[in-house]
Amino acid sequence: MKIFVFDDGVGIFATLCKLKYSVAADYTAYILDEQFPLGEKSPSQLSAIAADCCKKAFSLGAEGVVLSSAALSCCSRGGENVFRCDPPVVHASAYTASKVLVCGETAAVNAAGRFAGVIPLPMPRFPLLAEQGASRSDVAGYVSQCAEPLCGAFDCIALAGSSLSLYKSCFCSVFPNLHVFDSLDGVTRRIRKKYKKCVNDESTVQLVSQSGADVSQKYRFFMEELLNAY
Repeated sequence: MKIFVFDDGVGIFATLCKLKYSVAADYTAYILDEQFPLGEKSPSQLSAIAADCCKKAFSLGAEGVVLSSAALSCCSRGGENVFRCDPPVVHASAYTASKVLVCGETAAVNAAGRFAGVIPLPMPRFPLLAEQGASRSDVAGYVSQCAEPLCGAFDCIALAGSSLSLYKSCFCSVFPNLHVFDSLDGVTRRIRKKYKKCVNDESTVQLVSQSGADVSQKYRFFMEELLNAY
């Protein structure tokens, strides 16, 4: 079974890590390097990119498409066998919290603004930090710097972006007494339910650029972590 995953950077590995152990499949992961960072695109641009990704995947025989990018997810129309990452604030709002700090790229944070009790916090540098493989201490420092003016004003945190999910432990270390939600559990749960009769014995992962070139070596550190996880 073929599942295609689309994102613009290393946040795709957070999604793949959840997926490959949830549903055994042949995953083709496209890093949209020519579109990085997606969070700076307009809604109309994101909608067009998402449509192109789905069209390309299904033309290549995909049985399912995962839009790992929160920016793509919030601007995509979806469709049958297209799985968008949930706005994490949906899960956070079901929690016992009254105020949710939503962190992420501008497009995804703005999309979350329609929910009640949301405190938006854009973190525009995050995708670049993740792409550069920043240390967890540097990322934690950036999180602290961004969130410090709002400390005490929120009850939990929602991560609106796959690159943030990749560094979820940093948010947990900065705010050890708060629950941190991401958008990955919902999409993996839906895929597991949809493909529970999948015949694959184990998962394979092929990592390619937007042009289709193999970029496994370029991202070998993240690939090794992915293959050795669990």
